[in-house]
Amino acid sequence: MKRLILALSLCLLALPAWSQTTRYITDQTEITLRTGPTTGHRILRMMKPGTPVRVVESGQDGWLLVETRDGLQGWVLERHLMDTPSARDQLAAVTKRLERTQQELAELKQSLAAGNDQLSAAQARIKELTTANERMSRQLEEAARGLTLANENRELKKQIVDLQREIESLQNETLRLRDRSRRDWFVTGALVVFGGFLTGIIVTRIRWRRQSSWSSL
Repeated sequence: MKRLILALSLCLLALPAWSQTTRYITDQTEITLRTGPTTGHRILRMMKPGTPVRVVESGQDGWLLVETRDGLQGWVLERHLMDTPSARDQLAAVTKRLERTQQELAELKQSLAAGNDQLSAAQARIKELTTANERMSRQLEEAARGLTLANENRELKKQIVDLQREIESLQNETLRLRDRSRRDWFVTGALVVFGGFLTGIIVTRIRWRRQSSWSSL
């Protein structure tokens, strides 16, 4: 989960630098990637809407030399490029990230449920052993008052010591499970808040870019 939070944070920090070198095919229609800066040059490829390209150099009459992710270079008209990914692509990316976050939360809840079951079992065992310890302590006291069975007395003492050790071990395990449960719930809450915050930022940017795009038409 820590790696997921770090990765999302780095993605947000990297967006400005990435946008300086990368442009995106308009989401209105497919465009042509040509061998030269005119419509008379041969078509190398049809570029789908939203495809990212790296600008290599600027030409004349509004043409740009760009490079695709697979290394193919060609010329396109600058008016067919956008500075940011299309709203459709951004929404799909956010949806995918949210799905991964929800899956992480589901797995964490299962882990917490298992931890709670272990905690309940440990507490029940402690209660059972405490009762047995008290019973055997009474038996030891009775043996000390009048019994001459030294072997039985020593065996009872040994059993009491063993029970006390097991109780101490289970108490330590109970404390560990409680700490883990509190920590995991805290991380779950933080992840939900971060996911909501991230979604709010990206959806707000998408709406702003759409309004900006419409106002420029």
